[in-house]
Amino acid sequence: MRWVEIRVDADPASVDDLVSLLGRHCQGGAVVESHPDASTEEERRRITVKGFLPVWDEDTRQKLEIALLLLQRVSPISEPRISILEPEDWAESWKAHFSPQHIGERTVIVPTWHEYQRASGEVVINLDPGMAFGTGLHATTRLCLEAIERYLRQEMAVLDVGTGSGILAISAALQGAMHVRGIDVDAVAVEVARENVALNQVEHIVAIERATLGNDAPPDVPQHAGTQYDLVLVNILAETIMKMLPSLVASLRVGGIMVGSGILLEKAGAVTASLKDAGMTLLEQMQQDGWVALVAERS
Repeated sequence: MRWVEIRVDADPASVDDLVSLLGRHCQGGAVVESHPDASTEEERRRITVKGFLPVWDEDTRQKLEIALLLLQRVSPISEPRISILEPEDWAESWKAHFSPQHIGERTVIVPTWHEYQRASGEVVINLDPGMAFGTGLHATTRLCLEAIERYLRQEMAVLDVGTGSGILAISAALQGAMHVRGIDVDAVAVEVARENVALNQVEHIVAIERATLGNDAPPDVPQHAGTQYDLVLVNILAETIMKMLPSLVASLRVGGIMVGSGILLEKAGAVTASLKDAGMTLLEQMQQDGWVALVAERS
């Protein structure tokens, strides 16, 4: 299949609006890329947000172009850049920018087209990024993976909200979780996550389903009703986390831990306040490349 890639550059303050817009209309959600190795401070602060559509979906493409041009009037974002990806270009565009990633103390993410020799003590996640967000390249995902290393205990029950590629659910399973449930509203993400779960041979631990928490979701997406989780992972956006917070807290047992990522540094204070109002105790604020992950315990 041929795909249309829609690419927009923005400063950190505009990322949430772009992710919300592209994620709502593009297949597989939105892809967020930071540029920590750029040569100037301005370039390092720049965030690229991308979305993908089938080439035949001209109606959605036109609506998105109009919406992005309107957003450009009120937010510091670039004009959308549109390109067509042939099937082979689509595959190679991932491979060109995705090599084995060492994250935290022991996590290594290895794409399926690489051979890798595991070192003693390493947790190796084999991953085919597909179309879903969450390849381990972005700071929000790296923060979550580091938090899993620190806070996961053997035989925990884990919920991964907005599972994307399934990377966080797989990481928890490989490090000793007893049961992991990954949920996502996007059907493409669910398919990709299930394939990655099978690739890492953790189907007996991880179950992936199309579902969500909270009330702000499409009517055809079921509500996940599980409770008494020991660890809840949610790598989405600050506003979405705050809207979901009552349901996130309800899904935790007393003393359970939530890791919330996808939070821009300037929005961390608002999310922290919401956590306290919801009866959560902040344990740690982790930070990387202008993004924050908050670790909190249900009191």
